[in-house]
Amino acid sequence: MISLAADAKVVFSLFLEQSRDLWPFYLGGVLFASFIKTFKWDRRVRASLVRYDRAAILVAVGAGLISPLCSCGILPVVIALSAAGVPLPPVLALLITSPLMSPDAFLITVGQLGWTWALWKLSVAALVGLLGGFGALWLVRRGVLGGTSFRVEKIYDSPGKVRPGFEDIVNAGCFAHAGEEGGVVDRASRLRFFADRFRDMAILVGKFLVPALLLQAVVTYYLPVNVVEPLLGRKSALSVLFAALIAVPMPLPQVAAPALIKSLLGAGMSPGAGMAILIGGPVTSIPALSALAGVYDRRAFALYVGLGVAAALVAGSLFQAWYG
Repeated sequence: MISLAADAKVVFSLFLEQSRDLWPFYLGGVLFASFIKTFKWDRRVRASLVRYDRAAILVAVGAGLISPLCSCGILPVVIALSAAGVPLPPVLALLITSPLMSPDAFLITVGQLGWTWALWKLSVAALVGLLGGFGALWLVRRGVLGGTSFRVEKIYDSPGKVRPGFEDIVNAGCFAHAGEEGGVVDRASRLRFFADRFRDMAILVGKFLVPALLLQAVVTYYLPVNVVEPLLGRKSALSVLFAALIAVPMPLPQVAAPALIKSLLGAGMSPGAGMAILIGGPVTSIPALSALAGVYDRRAFALYVGLGVAAALVAGSLFQAWYG
């Protein structure tokens, strides 16, 4: 009983620590999404992304490369866009590109690991974003994936009433300005409207992230880095594979990844394994996966996870063959 209580205390401490590290990105994402709703940018983005089809994927990848948001911080944005009816291909391209690269993460990678690592990561981020976007477009056109694959897309029954369990989506204003019945009514004060959207989006995304962060703390406590280091060394023929799989539950924002990888490289980790973690860790974090599983259907979720793991494996293997 004492041991269990001690473990729970440590897990809760990890939860608080990870929440403290995450809140700026979470706040930034919610603020960004709230501005989108307040100034009706979602309607403009939706119209442009639908109109330009393939070009929208290129725009989404470019936006993802300069976005400072991690896989958790980008969630409020993609949830709002998907709920407004933006097609899955550009949303997926943005969702998978944003956690991989940002201007600050690029510079941190240069400082910690060098230009080679940073340029490789930039190239992988752009390529996997394009592959995800155009791959999703191909699957949508063949009926394998839905147009948006948003699980809460149909929130009204035939009489026009909100279906049970989806009130928070409507209250968050995800369908405001999207031509859907039940959209949020504009207020006379834009500041008040913004405050309402901020509150509702914070609740909508937070209810997915809080339990996910608790799960992340449990995984962090029972799967410490020093246990997996022997699997990632140069002598292990499967180091890249192990690294890609370990990166899935590893809590590793893109700005924190270079420092960890630098320390592991010094301890004997292979370059390919390091690249696999650098790519896989930020994309497949537990909070992001938990939230995405709740709002997107299984096929879209599987495509996102598959792209993240495949990108880590391919990038790690090529990097190992080139520099190992």
